[in-house]
Amino acid sequence: SIFDAVEDDDGIRIWVEPVDLTRDLRTWCRVDHVLTHIGPPRGLRDWFEEHPDGYDYFRATYHEWLSRSPFRKALLQLAAAGRKQTFTLLHQGDDPARNTGTALHEFLLDMASSWQAPDTEP
Repeated sequence: SIFDAVEDDDGIRIWVEPVDLTRDLRTWCRVDHVLTHIGPPRGLRDWFEEHPDGYDYFRATYHEWLSRSPFRKALLQLAAAGRKQTFTLLHQGDDPARNTGTALHEFLLDMASSWQAPDTEP
């Protein structure tokens, strides 16, 4: 969560919810990058806040949205970067296992495992 203590091994801290942060909150929580454009659609995020037991539906719908996203190149770059450096996906959820960051992390892992950089061998 955005409010969890900053750890030395967090690496780059990336906010991934569809709502922007105030400058003070970005500073206080040591947010390095704000990527609201890859967060879930606002309506889906609002639905999930009202139905926290609906994580499986939220995740599947978010993954489907991400797979059609116009930001696919940015997602590929983020997935590739995750293979080389540590980063923490910050979210606003209370559940550490069922949140936007976890759903995005799972999507990026799937993307990274199915995508091979052009300069690598099979």
